[in-house]
Amino acid sequence: MKLEFNLNLDDILNATGGKAVKLGTHLVFNEVFIDSRVLFSENSIFFALKGKNFNGEDFVDKLFKTGCPCAVVSWDFLEKNNISEYAEKTIITVEDTLYAYGLLAKKYLSLFNLQHKIAITGSSGKTTVKEMLYVILSKYFGENCILKNKYNYNNQVGIPNTIFELNSGHKLLILEIGTNKKGEIEKLSNIINPDVGAIINIGKSHLEEFINLEGVLQEKYSMVSNMPSGSYFIINADDALLAGRYKYKTDAGINFISFGAKNADLTYKNIEFNADAEGFMYFELVYNGEIYKAKLKPNGLHFIYDFMCAMLAANICGVDFRSGIEAIESFELPKGRMEIISENSNNSIIINDSYNSNPTSLKAAFNAIRDTYPDKKKILVLGDMLELGESAETEHFKAGEEAAKIADYVFYTGNYSKFLTDGLICSGFNPDKIILFNNKKDFQEKLAAADKTGSVILFKGSRGMQLENFIDLVEK
Repeated sequence: MKLEFNLNLDDILNATGGKAVKLGTHLVFNEVFIDSRVLFSENSIFFALKGKNFNGEDFVDKLFKTGCPCAVVSWDFLEKNNISEYAEKTIITVEDTLYAYGLLAKKYLSLFNLQHKIAITGSSGKTTVKEMLYVILSKYFGENCILKNKYNYNNQVGIPNTIFELNSGHKLLILEIGTNKKGEIEKLSNIINPDVGAIINIGKSHLEEFINLEGVLQEKYSMVSNMPSGSYFIINADDALLAGRYKYKTDAGINFISFGAKNADLTYKNIEFNADAEGFMYFELVYNGEIYKAKLKPNGLHFIYDFMCAMLAANICGVDFRSGIEAIESFELPKGRMEIISENSNNSIIINDSYNSNPTSLKAAFNAIRDTYPDKKKILVLGDMLELGESAETEHFKAGEEAAKIADYVFYTGNYSKFLTDGLICSGFNPDKIILFNNKKDFQEKLAAADKTGSVILFKGSRGMQLENFIDLVEK
């Protein structure tokens, strides 16, 4: 990424804690990159990141030979390469190149005088809240004033990448931050030092790493440790674990603000799902004694929670409620999240919610189609929820119990089919309406035999299941 401000060698060494083991002729830089395949300038730095299936240090030699003046590498690089061969090149060594990449982004972020730095986390809904907030702030301040991370690039690579895109025209930074390993939220929030933080919910996500809900809470809540005094922290008061934190307000200097059904700073009431011909749901928000009428195109209670979180963050940034409510009317969900693919001639609707799945988001999707389409048959096309660790079997059984409450048919693929099926049957679901499939052809043939007239067909599974690839097999 091209940088607006130059970084000299001392800036880089001080930020990363690195050591210059070889000095070249270029000691001032205005570009940072991590992909050896991209074009780069003569004033660029390459960070040789390492992953399970790649090692950026394997490409340093080629990059030096094609003009890159500087590389940040691990100490291992020195053991495997003769650095005396790289005349006029600068080599910086660090313990961990990924961590150093984040620390340099932290330094670069400090060069900008932003009005607010907003960090959003939670077990589900992060991207939706981020995109809602972006729509509201863009309508109010102008698109060029707002920077957000693209898609769901919310990890230790995506966050620095976004920060390096900053320019002096930006006034507000919106970042969703995710985690699947202990300590990632702390590292990311240390890079950002947000003055507006939000936790949407605490759900059963990545339990393979975090073990239980308390482990998820500790990971998400670690954001607070890197928020300066006077910051604003937005939490879901209806989340049992978060509500306890809000009740006692144990973090000195942090302004807690909550949203929820009741006993919160911002509440909702009088929901009408699918209230008009355009498919909006209507509801009311209550804040500081004022009642505001609102409408939102995506239907489902969890989207009202997402909007309340986004609206509170926008209000902290200076947006009044009426402006925020007007702006959100144009909001459309990101692809793969309760996305209405088609409304067919047989009066059926296909919904793509295949982006990801965990117990929290799965239940929210079930509730959304139940509330939005009460008169339609419910056909669920489901896949495994991944990264649940020792809880996987239990959570898939519970998912079967939840599915039994609304489903007319359940199609399933994945390794946990037995447990979901057991949950369905134990809840009294008709075994003849449980259809397992292994591949596209198998699915297409079995779905074709089901009566889909007047139905809503929901596709939902973890990212690794790639259920979006099955949607086109539904007869239109």
